[in-house]
Amino acid sequence: MSFKSIDTFHNYAIDQLTAKLSQQHDLLSIIQRVLPDELATHALHCVAHNTTLMIYTDSAVWSSQLRFHKAAMLAAAATHTTPALTNVQIRLISQK
Repeated sequence: MSFKSIDTFHNYAIDQLTAKLSQQHDLLSIIQRVLPDELATHALHCVAHNTTLMIYTDSAVWSSQLRFHKAAMLAAAATHTTPALTNVQIRLISQK
């Protein structure tokens, strides 16, 4: 008896999650392009939820620097998200 590899099965839930991750990665790339290079490397992930853009970073120092670029991040995301984003939240990713 032979077993099929997991990637040979079509799984709608996995496809949806993969598509959502791809959208988030694309949005992160857009956001990183409007940030200074040093700061862009500390924008680790982002999620658009309702009208809020949530940016995840690795320390409070970078979090405070990201706050200065809220307007630029919202403007960059405006053409790529629906509904329009009107707020930015900066969150820390725990480094345990």
